[in-house]
Amino acid sequence: MDSISHIVLGAAVGELILGKKIGKKAMLWGALAASLPDIDVFFTPFFDPIDALFVHRGITHSFFFISLIIPLLGWIFSRFNWKRKATQKEWTFLFFVTILSHPLLDSCTMYGTGILEPFSNYRAQFTSLFIVEPFYTVPLLTGFIALLILRQDSSKRKFWARFGLWLSMVYLLFAICNKFYVSSVFTESLQKQNMHFTDYETSPTPFNNILWNIFAKDTNGYWVGFYSDLDKTKNIQYSFVPRNDSLAGDLLHNEQVQKLIRFSNGYYCFTICDNELRFNDLRFAFSGEFDCQADRKNFAFSFALKKDDSKPYGIEIKRNPWSKTRFYGFSKLVERVKGV
Repeated sequence: MDSISHIVLGAAVGELILGKKIGKKAMLWGALAASLPDIDVFFTPFFDPIDALFVHRGITHSFFFISLIIPLLGWIFSRFNWKRKATQKEWTFLFFVTILSHPLLDSCTMYGTGILEPFSNYRAQFTSLFIVEPFYTVPLLTGFIALLILRQDSSKRKFWARFGLWLSMVYLLFAICNKFYVSSVFTESLQKQNMHFTDYETSPTPFNNILWNIFAKDTNGYWVGFYSDLDKTKNIQYSFVPRNDSLAGDLLHNEQVQKLIRFSNGYYCFTICDNELRFNDLRFAFSGEFDCQADRKNFAFSFALKKDDSKPYGIEIKRNPWSKTRFYGFSKLVERVKGV
Protein backbone atom coordinates (compact mmCIF):
# COMPACT_ATOMS: atom_id res chain seq x y z
CA MET A 1 0.00 0.00 0.00
CA ASP A 2 1.01 3.63 -0.31
CA SER A 3 2.85 5.41 2.51
CA ILE A 4 -0.12 7.57 3.52
CA SER A 5 -2.24 4.49 4.22
CA HIS A 6 0.40 3.04 6.53
CA ILE A 7 0.91 6.36 8.32
CA VAL A 8 -2.75 7.04 9.09
CA LEU A 9 -3.38 3.41 10.04
CA GLY A 10 -0.44 3.45 12.47
CA ALA A 11 -1.57 6.77 13.94
CA ALA A 12 -5.07 5.45 14.65
CA VAL A 13 -3.69 2.31 16.31
CA GLY A 14 -1.24 4.39 18.34
CA GLU A 15 -4.04 6.63 19.58
CA LEU A 16 -6.15 3.69 20.73
CA ILE A 17 -3.31 1.85 22.47
CA LEU A 18 -1.33 4.63 24.15
CA GLY A 19 -3.22 7.86 23.47
CA LYS A 20 -4.46 8.23 27.05
CA LYS A 21 -0.99 7.71 28.50
CA ILE A 22 1.37 9.66 26.23
CA GLY A 23 -1.01 11.96 24.35
CA LYS A 24 -0.67 12.78 20.69
CA LYS A 25 2.85 11.34 20.67
CA ALA A 26 1.12 7.96 20.44
CA MET A 27 -0.05 8.92 16.96
CA LEU A 28 3.47 9.93 15.99
CA TRP A 29 5.12 6.73 17.22
CA GLY A 30 2.33 4.62 15.75
CA ALA A 31 2.70 6.28 12.35
CA LEU A 32 6.50 5.93 12.38
CA ALA A 33 6.35 2.30 13.48
CA ALA A 34 3.80 1.42 10.79
CA SER A 35 6.13 2.98 8.21
CA LEU A 36 9.29 1.32 9.53
CA PRO A 37 9.37 -1.65 7.09
CA ASP A 38 9.65 0.81 4.20
CA ILE A 39 13.17 1.81 5.27
CA ASP A 40 14.23 -0.50 2.46
CA VAL A 41 13.54 2.32 -0.03
CA PHE A 42 16.70 4.03 1.23
CA PHE A 43 18.76 1.03 0.14
CA THR A 44 17.26 0.38 -3.31
CA PRO A 45 19.40 3.08 -5.05
CA PHE A 46 22.48 0.98 -4.24
CA PHE A 47 21.16 -1.97 -6.28
CA ASP A 48 20.64 -2.45 -9.99
CA PRO A 49 17.04 -1.94 -11.22
CA ILE A 50 16.20 -5.64 -11.09
CA ASP A 51 17.60 -6.50 -7.67
CA ALA A 52 16.01 -3.32 -6.31
CA LEU A 53 12.60 -4.84 -7.10
CA PHE A 54 13.29 -7.58 -4.54
CA VAL A 55 14.93 -5.30 -1.98
CA HIS A 56 11.70 -3.33 -1.64
CA ARG A 57 9.19 -5.33 0.40
CA GLY A 58 11.98 -7.76 1.16
CA ILE A 59 13.73 -8.56 4.45
CA THR A 60 12.39 -5.49 6.32
CA HIS A 61 8.86 -6.73 5.61
CA SER A 62 9.57 -10.26 6.83
CA PHE A 63 8.26 -11.93 9.97
CA PHE A 64 11.91 -12.60 10.87
CA PHE A 65 12.74 -8.88 10.92
CA ILE A 66 9.54 -8.06 12.78
CA SER A 67 10.20 -10.70 15.46
CA LEU A 68 13.56 -9.07 16.16
CA ILE A 69 12.68 -5.39 15.99
CA ILE A 70 9.44 -5.38 18.01
CA PRO A 71 10.85 -6.55 21.38
CA LEU A 72 13.93 -4.39 20.84
CA LEU A 73 11.86 -1.24 20.31
CA GLY A 74 9.59 -2.14 23.22
CA TRP A 75 12.62 -2.42 25.52
CA ILE A 76 14.25 0.79 24.24
CA PHE A 77 11.14 2.95 24.56
CA SER A 78 10.29 1.63 28.02
CA ARG A 79 13.82 2.38 29.26
CA PHE A 80 14.45 5.75 27.64
CA ASN A 81 11.03 7.36 27.86
CA TRP A 82 11.81 9.78 30.68
CA LYS A 83 8.21 10.20 31.80
CA ARG A 84 7.76 6.41 32.12
CA LYS A 85 4.02 6.61 31.54
CA ALA A 86 3.84 3.40 29.51
CA THR A 87 5.19 -0.01 30.42
CA GLN A 88 7.44 -2.19 28.30
CA LYS A 89 4.50 -4.49 27.63
CA GLU A 90 2.38 -1.58 26.36
CA TRP A 91 5.16 -0.25 24.12
CA THR A 92 5.78 -3.73 22.74
CA PHE A 93 2.09 -4.20 22.01
CA LEU A 94 1.98 -0.86 20.18
CA PHE A 95 4.93 -1.83 17.97
CA PHE A 96 3.59 -5.35 17.43
CA VAL A 97 0.26 -4.15 16.03
CA THR A 98 1.58 -1.23 13.98
CA ILE A 99 4.65 -2.89 12.45
CA LEU A 100 2.88 -6.18 11.71
CA SER A 101 0.04 -4.30 10.00
CA HIS A 102 2.46 -3.11 7.32
CA PRO A 103 3.44 -6.42 5.64
CA LEU A 104 -0.04 -7.84 6.14
CA LEU A 105 -1.60 -4.90 4.33
CA ASP A 106 1.08 -4.94 1.62
CA SER A 107 0.36 -8.65 1.06
CA CYS A 108 -3.13 -7.67 -0.10
CA THR A 109 -1.64 -5.98 -3.17
CA MET A 110 -0.07 -7.31 -6.36
CA TYR A 111 3.57 -6.29 -5.81
CA GLY A 112 4.36 -9.22 -3.52
CA THR A 113 5.84 -9.13 -0.01
CA GLY A 114 8.77 -11.22 1.22
CA ILE A 115 7.23 -12.24 4.53
CA LEU A 116 9.42 -15.39 4.81
CA GLU A 117 12.79 -13.86 3.98
CA PRO A 118 15.65 -14.70 4.44
CA PHE A 119 14.53 -18.35 4.58
CA SER A 120 12.44 -18.29 1.41
CA ASN A 121 12.10 -16.01 -1.62
CA TYR A 122 8.32 -16.58 -1.61
CA ARG A 123 6.46 -13.28 -1.96
CA ALA A 124 2.93 -13.16 -0.56
CA GLN A 125 0.33 -11.49 -2.75
CA PHE A 126 -3.39 -11.80 -2.32
CA THR A 127 -4.40 -9.14 -4.79
CA SER A 128 -7.58 -7.79 -3.25
CA LEU A 129 -6.49 -4.13 -3.15
CA PHE A 130 -4.77 -1.86 -5.65
CA ILE A 131 -1.52 -0.37 -4.32
CA VAL A 132 -3.19 3.06 -4.05
CA GLU A 133 -6.73 2.58 -2.75
CA PRO A 134 -8.55 5.83 -1.85
CA PHE A 135 -11.64 4.09 -0.48
CA TYR A 136 -9.48 2.30 2.07
CA THR A 137 -7.36 5.31 2.97
CA VAL A 138 -9.87 8.18 3.12
CA PRO A 139 -11.70 7.00 6.29
CA LEU A 140 -8.37 6.61 8.09
CA LEU A 141 -7.19 9.99 6.81
CA THR A 142 -10.43 11.62 7.97
CA GLY A 143 -9.98 10.19 11.44
CA PHE A 144 -6.33 11.23 11.42
CA ILE A 145 -7.18 14.86 10.65
CA ALA A 146 -9.87 14.90 13.33
CA LEU A 147 -7.41 13.54 15.90
CA LEU A 148 -4.89 16.25 15.01
CA ILE A 149 -7.51 18.97 15.51
CA LEU A 150 -9.17 17.66 18.68
CA ARG A 151 -7.77 18.57 22.09
CA GLN A 152 -5.98 15.82 23.94
CA ASP A 153 -8.68 15.65 26.62
CA SER A 154 -11.56 15.52 24.12
CA SER A 155 -14.01 12.68 24.66
CA LYS A 156 -14.40 12.35 20.88
CA ARG A 157 -10.86 11.12 20.21
CA LYS A 158 -11.64 7.45 20.67
CA PHE A 159 -14.62 7.74 18.31
CA TRP A 160 -12.54 9.21 15.48
CA ALA A 161 -9.74 6.70 15.93
CA ARG A 162 -12.24 3.86 15.72
CA PHE A 163 -14.13 5.55 12.90
CA GLY A 164 -11.24 5.25 10.47
CA LEU A 165 -10.21 1.79 11.60
CA TRP A 166 -13.67 0.26 11.40
CA LEU A 167 -14.54 1.70 8.00
CA SER A 168 -11.19 0.68 6.51
CA MET A 169 -11.52 -2.82 7.96
CA VAL A 170 -15.03 -3.17 6.55
CA TYR A 171 -13.77 -2.07 3.14
CA LEU A 172 -10.86 -4.52 3.30
CA LEU A 173 -13.28 -7.33 4.16
CA PHE A 174 -15.47 -6.30 1.24
CA ALA A 175 -12.44 -6.31 -1.09
CA ILE A 176 -11.43 -9.82 -0.01
CA CYS A 177 -14.95 -11.19 -0.43
CA ASN A 178 -15.30 -9.39 -3.74
CA LYS A 179 -12.11 -11.02 -5.01
CA PHE A 180 -13.55 -14.48 -4.35
CA TYR A 181 -16.79 -13.53 -6.07
CA VAL A 182 -15.14 -11.96 -9.13
CA SER A 183 -12.72 -14.88 -9.46
CA SER A 184 -15.68 -17.28 -9.59
CA VAL A 185 -17.31 -15.13 -12.30
CA PHE A 186 -14.12 -15.18 -14.37
CA THR A 187 -13.47 -18.91 -14.08
CA GLU A 188 -17.09 -19.78 -14.86
CA SER A 189 -17.02 -17.61 -17.98
CA LEU A 190 -13.73 -19.14 -19.14
CA GLN A 191 -15.12 -22.62 -18.74
CA LYS A 192 -18.35 -21.74 -20.56
CA GLN A 193 -16.32 -20.44 -23.49
CA ASN A 194 -14.15 -23.58 -23.48
CA MET A 195 -10.96 -21.60 -22.92
CA HIS A 196 -8.11 -23.74 -21.65
CA PHE A 197 -6.08 -22.30 -18.77
CA THR A 198 -3.65 -23.75 -16.26
CA ASP A 199 -3.65 -20.91 -13.74
CA TYR A 200 -5.02 -17.40 -13.37
CA GLU A 201 -4.55 -14.15 -11.50
CA THR A 202 -7.25 -11.60 -10.73
CA SER A 203 -6.57 -8.06 -9.57
CA PRO A 204 -8.52 -4.82 -9.13
CA THR A 205 -7.84 -1.99 -11.55
CA PRO A 206 -6.40 1.31 -10.29
CA PHE A 207 -8.09 3.21 -7.45
CA ASN A 208 -11.18 1.01 -7.08
CA ASN A 209 -12.44 -2.45 -6.21
CA ILE A 210 -15.33 -2.61 -8.68
CA LEU A 211 -13.52 -3.20 -11.97
CA TRP A 212 -11.27 -6.26 -12.09
CA ASN A 213 -9.08 -7.90 -14.67
CA ILE A 214 -7.93 -11.47 -15.11
CA PHE A 215 -4.89 -13.08 -16.70
CA ALA A 216 -5.65 -16.74 -17.35
CA LYS A 217 -2.46 -18.58 -18.23
CA ASP A 218 -2.45 -20.77 -21.34
CA THR A 219 0.43 -22.73 -22.88
CA ASN A 220 1.60 -19.86 -25.07
CA GLY A 221 0.15 -16.82 -23.38
CA TYR A 222 -2.76 -15.37 -21.44
CA TRP A 223 -6.47 -14.77 -21.83
CA VAL A 224 -7.18 -11.24 -20.62
CA GLY A 225 -10.59 -9.99 -19.57
CA PHE A 226 -12.29 -7.26 -17.54
CA TYR A 227 -15.36 -7.47 -15.33
CA SER A 228 -17.14 -4.79 -13.32
CA ASP A 229 -19.50 -5.56 -10.46
CA LEU A 230 -21.83 -3.15 -12.27
CA ASP A 231 -21.80 -5.06 -15.55
CA LYS A 232 -25.27 -6.08 -16.75
CA THR A 233 -24.00 -9.42 -18.02
CA LYS A 234 -21.39 -11.99 -17.05
CA ASN A 235 -20.59 -12.79 -20.68
CA ILE A 236 -17.00 -11.58 -20.47
CA GLN A 237 -15.02 -10.89 -23.62
CA TYR A 238 -11.40 -12.02 -23.68
CA SER A 239 -8.39 -11.20 -25.79
CA PHE A 240 -5.23 -13.26 -26.07
CA VAL A 241 -1.81 -11.87 -25.15
CA PRO A 242 1.01 -14.12 -26.43
CA ARG A 243 3.95 -14.61 -24.09
CA ASN A 244 6.40 -14.32 -27.03
CA ASP A 245 9.35 -16.05 -25.36
CA SER A 246 10.88 -16.50 -28.82
CA LEU A 247 11.39 -12.73 -29.13
CA ALA A 248 13.86 -12.84 -26.25
CA GLY A 249 16.07 -15.50 -27.84
CA ASP A 250 19.12 -16.27 -25.68
CA LEU A 251 18.19 -13.45 -23.31
CA LEU A 252 15.36 -15.59 -21.98
CA HIS A 253 17.92 -17.58 -19.99
CA ASN A 254 19.81 -14.53 -18.75
CA GLU A 255 20.02 -14.40 -14.94
CA GLN A 256 18.47 -10.94 -14.69
CA VAL A 257 15.66 -11.75 -17.11
CA GLN A 258 14.89 -14.85 -15.06
CA LYS A 259 14.66 -12.61 -11.99
CA LEU A 260 12.13 -10.44 -13.81
CA ILE A 261 10.10 -13.54 -14.65
CA ARG A 262 10.22 -14.61 -11.00
CA PHE A 263 9.17 -11.12 -9.87
CA SER A 264 6.20 -11.22 -12.27
CA ASN A 265 5.11 -14.50 -10.70
CA GLY A 266 5.09 -15.97 -14.20
CA TYR A 267 2.68 -13.40 -15.69
CA TYR A 268 4.71 -11.63 -18.34
CA CYS A 269 5.15 -11.15 -22.07
CA PHE A 270 7.81 -9.88 -24.45
CA THR A 271 7.02 -7.25 -27.07
CA ILE A 272 8.88 -5.22 -29.65
CA CYS A 273 8.07 -1.53 -29.35
CA ASP A 274 10.02 1.39 -30.84
CA ASN A 275 12.58 -1.17 -32.03
CA GLU A 276 13.18 -2.25 -28.44
CA LEU A 277 12.73 -5.66 -26.87
CA ARG A 278 10.54 -5.14 -23.82
CA PHE A 279 9.70 -7.31 -20.86
CA ASN A 280 6.21 -6.52 -19.52
CA ASP A 281 4.76 -7.53 -16.17
CA LEU A 282 1.11 -8.29 -16.88
CA ARG A 283 -0.06 -7.99 -13.28
CA PHE A 284 0.06 -4.22 -13.44
CA ALA A 285 -2.47 -2.21 -15.39
CA PHE A 286 -2.25 -1.43 -19.06
CA SER A 287 -1.71 2.27 -19.65
CA GLY A 288 -5.14 3.62 -20.41
CA GLU A 289 -6.47 0.42 -21.97
CA PHE A 290 -9.50 -1.21 -20.35
CA ASP A 291 -11.14 -3.08 -23.19
CA CYS A 292 -10.31 -6.27 -25.01
CA GLN A 293 -10.00 -4.63 -28.42
CA ALA A 294 -7.12 -2.39 -27.31
CA ASP A 295 -3.68 -2.80 -28.85
CA ARG A 296 -1.59 -4.38 -26.12
CA LYS A 297 1.60 -2.36 -26.50
CA ASN A 298 1.48 0.13 -23.63
CA PHE A 299 2.19 -1.63 -20.37
CA ALA A 300 2.46 0.13 -17.02
CA PHE A 301 5.40 -1.99 -15.81
CA SER A 302 7.92 -2.53 -18.59
CA PHE A 303 11.67 -2.92 -19.07
CA ALA A 304 13.72 -2.47 -22.25
CA LEU A 305 16.27 -5.27 -22.71
CA LYS A 306 19.41 -5.21 -24.83
CA LYS A 307 22.29 -7.65 -25.00
CA ASP A 308 25.53 -5.90 -24.02
CA ASP A 309 28.60 -7.92 -23.02
CA SER A 310 30.23 -4.82 -21.53
CA LYS A 311 27.50 -4.58 -18.89
CA PRO A 312 27.19 -6.67 -15.71
CA TYR A 313 25.30 -9.89 -16.47
CA GLY A 314 25.86 -9.21 -20.19
CA ILE A 315 22.66 -7.22 -20.56
CA GLU A 316 21.49 -3.61 -20.46
CA ILE A 317 18.17 -3.09 -18.71
CA LYS A 318 16.25 0.15 -18.32
CA ARG A 319 12.82 0.82 -16.90
CA ASN A 320 10.44 2.29 -19.46
CA PRO A 321 8.32 5.28 -18.46
CA TRP A 322 4.60 4.81 -18.66
CA SER A 323 3.04 5.67 -21.98
CA LYS A 324 1.41 9.07 -22.33
CA THR A 325 -1.89 7.22 -22.62
CA ARG A 326 -1.94 6.97 -18.84
CA PHE A 327 -3.00 10.62 -18.69
CA TYR A 328 -6.04 9.86 -20.80
CA GLY A 329 -6.83 6.49 -19.29
CA PHE A 330 -8.59 7.69 -16.15
CA SER A 331 -11.76 8.73 -17.97
CA LYS A 332 -11.80 5.36 -19.75
CA LEU A 333 -11.36 3.65 -16.40
CA VAL A 334 -14.30 5.52 -14.89
CA GLU A 335 -16.51 4.64 -17.86
CA ARG A 336 -15.57 0.96 -17.65
CA VAL A 337 -16.18 0.87 -13.90
CA LYS A 338 -19.77 1.95 -14.57
CA GLY A 339 -20.32 -1.33 -16.38
CA VAL A 340 -21.37 -2.48 -19.83
